[in-house]
Amino acid sequence: MNTGEFLAVLDALAPARLAEEWDNVGLMVGRRDRPVTRVIVALDLRAAVLDEAVAEGADLVLVHHPPIFPAMSAVTDARTAGALVLRAAEEGIGVVAAHTNLDSAAGGLNDLMAHALGMRELSALAPSPADPLLGIGRVGFIDPTPLAVLARRAMDALGTRGANAGLAGDPDGLVSCVAICTGSGGSLVEAARQAGADAYVTGDLKYHDHDAAEGMGLVTMAHGAMEQHLMREWTPRLADAVAAAGVTVAFTSVDTDPWCAA
Repeated sequence: MNTGEFLAVLDALAPARLAEEWDNVGLMVGRRDRPVTRVIVALDLRAAVLDEAVAEGADLVLVHHPPIFPAMSAVTDARTAGALVLRAAEEGIGVVAAHTNLDSAAGGLNDLMAHALGMRELSALAPSPADPLLGIGRVGFIDPTPLAVLARRAMDALGTRGANAGLAGDPDGLVSCVAICTGSGGSLVEAARQAGADAYVTGDLKYHDHDAAEGMGLVTMAHGAMEQHLMREWTPRLADAVAAAGVTVAFTSVDTDPWCAA
């Protein structure tokens, strides 16, 4: 399998057409005709991830957060992002990003989070123009559950790194219609409210998002902890898709989330 063929397999799992207009997905660094035998999956491109890729003999690194976003005026070692892209090219390691396309895709990060919360009858929170049945976020239903219990369920789904979650609203209030958005979903608070959600689970919520919610319960998660966990959960799907071509896929051993408990 070469890089171009790998991209075709990835597109079947996370179609590039589902990416948001502002996003940058696909091949960031590398040649399409270069052979691929081993892939490292990570949330972010970091120096330690490249160290691991070199040590493991990986040909390609697949990241969720694009290292070139939205654009890069120069590829030099003057700034960290440029230095990482430059090093990947020098080491002959391809870099591919699957960002909002993977968030939106069937079986992607939002679906994985929805299933972890026990949601059913799922629909897209912000439908994609390319496919109204898919898109950013999910809305679905759970059995009537106190908001605090939903928050705990979300924390438990992420393991120890989920402990940074918080909630706004009546902890004992029952919720049954839930909206979610993996990553940073503050811009979709109104969409969640318009969808009739009793509660909205996402990352990076701010103080005044509570006011914009107009009584809808909010559960805010740690952005990196949420996506890093879900990327790890999704990686076996990619591994299965390329196994027949003799390609091995592993999730990085590097914790790329820069945030930790104080």
